[in-house]
Parts: sequence; structure tokens; C-alpha cells
Amino acid sequence: MGKRKTFVVLGLPASGKGTQAEILAEKVGAEIIGVGNLVRVEIEQGNSQSRRFKKIKENYDKGIPQEDELTEELFDQAVAKSKGNLIFDNYPFSANQFLFFQELLKKYNFELPKIIYIKIDPESAISRIKTRLVCDRCKFVYLSGNVGDNCQKCSGKLIKRSDDMPKIMQERVNFAQPRIDLVIEKFKSIGQVFEIDGEKPIPDVSAQIDKVI
Repeated sequence: MGKRKTFVVLGLPASGKGTQAEILAEKVGAEIIGVGNLVRVEIEQGNSQSRRFKKIKENYDKGIPQEDELTEELFDQAVAKSKGNLIFDNYPFSANQFLFFQELLKKYNFELPKIIYIKIDPESAISRIKTRLVCDRCKFVYLSGNVGDNCQKCSGKLIKRSDDMPKIMQERVNFAQPRIDLVIEKFKSIGQVFEIDGEKPIPDVSAQIDKVI
């Protein structure tokens, strides 16, 4: 059996990385694994009285990244259950996570990844987050506030995420950029890194990605 393909989609909050990961997943037949979704599932299914749950929920509500030990556990479990090609949504996101990611590639027999960095200005990220809504059912993200009250995909209710509050979103953006820069430099040593102009409309961003995959 040949090695499975991997892609890593990196970007600031509201860069559109989640949307582009979904578009890419349909094109290459891949499953998406992202720390945000894994943590949200952990919160939904966890024991609200446990110390572990309270710490995870506290970090999530404040927009603080989860501890590496937790993300490693969640990713290892998710990758173990997967069967095909994978897209990692904003992971790895630190030097330690990068080392663990390399171990995952070897452990589960993956090809070296292609890195898609969707680059936007921090000011653009803040502006987008202010109008961002997410479906409470299918979790699809809308970057424009002019989309009504219900999801166009599943008719779920569009809501504001708890970590999209003004103070939290500024902290998240300020925290994310140095980490992205660090991880990008590390990825240049093991895989192909492609910088994509994320300021463009969604179809144009997708077209840029098509040219490099």
C-alpha cells in the first residue's frame, strides 16, 4: 500500500483557511483534521465536572491555544481513525507540535506534506472576524455578516463564536503570526511551502491553490 498524501493549510484566524481546506478536501479526496474542531468535540462530549474539561473550556473561551500534550493526544487519535489522505488545518502550530507532526508522518506512513500558507494582513483578519458567523449545526464559516440568520448549507442557526469577541480576537491574531512564521521556516526543510494571497475572493484563492497542488 502506497503512502497517503498530506496537506497542511496555515493562516491567521479568518484567513479563510477552513473554507479553502474544505474546497481542497473535495478535490483531492481528503479528510480534514483541525485542532479547533477536535477541541470543540472534546468540549461537547466531555465531562463538564472534570478538571481536564474545565481547563480545555477555559482556554477555548479565552482564545488561548491548548497545551501540546492535549493536541498531540487528540491528533494521534484522529489520525489513527483516518483511512485516506489528510488535510491538517493550522497544525502544527509550534516547534514542539512540528516535531510531533514529523513523528505522525512516519508512524502512519504519510508522504511529506505540501504546505498551503494563506497569507492576509493582521488588520484584514481583525476586520473579517468582526463579521464572521458560524453554523451551529454543520460548523460552516461565513466571513460576511450579510448572509441572513440561517446556514445556506444545512439551515442551521448562524451564531458568533465565543472566541470571536473583540479582545480575544486581537490576542489570537497577535499570538498566531509569530507561530506561523516559525512553523513555515521549519516546513521549508521537509516539504513544499506555497504562499497564497488570501486577500483575494474565495474563488481566486482556490484557483491559486489549484496551481500548486
